[in-house]
Amino acid sequence: MKFWNRLAVAALSLLFALSLGLGQSLAAEKKSKKKKKEEKHEMMMEKHHAVYTGGPIEGLNLAGKPGYFISDDASVLRQGQIAGSAHLTFDSWGSALQIPFGVSYGITDKLMVNVNTSFFTATGESGLNYLGFGAKYGFGELGHTKNLNIAAGLDFAVGPLSNSLGSGVFSFDPYGVVTYTFVDGFQLNGKLGLEIQTYSFGGFSGSYSFFQLDLGAAYPFDRDLTGIAELATNGVVYGTNVGGTPLLVGIRTGHDVQFQAFGGLDLGGQVGLFVGGGLALLSE
Repeated sequence: MKFWNRLAVAALSLLFALSLGLGQSLAAEKKSKKKKKEEKHEMMMEKHHAVYTGGPIEGLNLAGKPGYFISDDASVLRQGQIAGSAHLTFDSWGSALQIPFGVSYGITDKLMVNVNTSFFTATGESGLNYLGFGAKYGFGELGHTKNLNIAAGLDFAVGPLSNSLGSGVFSFDPYGVVTYTFVDGFQLNGKLGLEIQTYSFGGFSGSYSFFQLDLGAAYPFDRDLTGIAELATNGVVYGTNVGGTPLLVGIRTGHDVQFQAFGGLDLGGQVGLFVGGGLALLSE
C-alpha cells in the first residue's frame, strides 16, 4: 500500500513539475512574442520617423534654383555648394518646346547666386531665350518656429539671346518665399513676386508689370520619393508672360543625383497641356 501511495505522490509531483515548466515555457513564449511585436512596432516608428521628419526631397526648379518645378522655395545652398539642372518641357499651347538649364552656387550658408537660360522653339522660331541671373537670401527658421523658413530674392532677365526670338527686353523680379513643413513631412510653399519688364524694339518702347503668386505642396512618400503639386499664377515659364499659369503635379526622386517628371495644364490664355522632366545634380 505504501508503494502505491509513493507512486501516486511521485506521479503527482512529476505532473506538477511538467505543468509548471510548460506554464513557464508558455509565459516565456508569450513574453517573447510581445517583445518581438514591440520591437517591430519600434522599428516601424523609427522607419516612419526617418522617412517623414526629414521632409520632402530638396531639389531644383527649371531655373536650377532650390525649389519645386517652377517656383523657388525658402531653401538655399550651403557655402561652397554648387548645383545645376537641365529639363525638357512641352506646352501644347503654341507647340512650344523648351530646354531650360541653370546653375546655382552658395556664397555663404544663407546667400546663393544663380544663372540660367533655355533653348526655346515654337511656331517655326528657335534659339536661346532670356538670360536670367540673380541672388536669394535665406533667413532660415524664424524664432522658435523650426518648421517655418523664409527667403527673399531678386532676379533679372535680359534678351532673348537669339535675335530670331526678338530683342530689347529687360526685367527684374523682387520676391519673397515662405515654406512650412509639418511634423509628418507634408510641406506648403508660397512665393509672391513682382515682375517688371521694359521693352524696346521696332521703334516702340514701354514697360509693364504683374504680380506672381506661386503656390505649392509636397509630400515625402518615402525617403527616395516625393510628390509635388504646384500652381504658378503668372509664372514666367519662358522668361515672358507666355505660358503663364501652369497647374502641375509630379514626382521627384534621388538626392545628389535627382530625377523629376511632371505634367498638367497651362491655364494662361488658351488652355494647353504642359509636361516635362529633367535631371538635377547637387554637390555634397
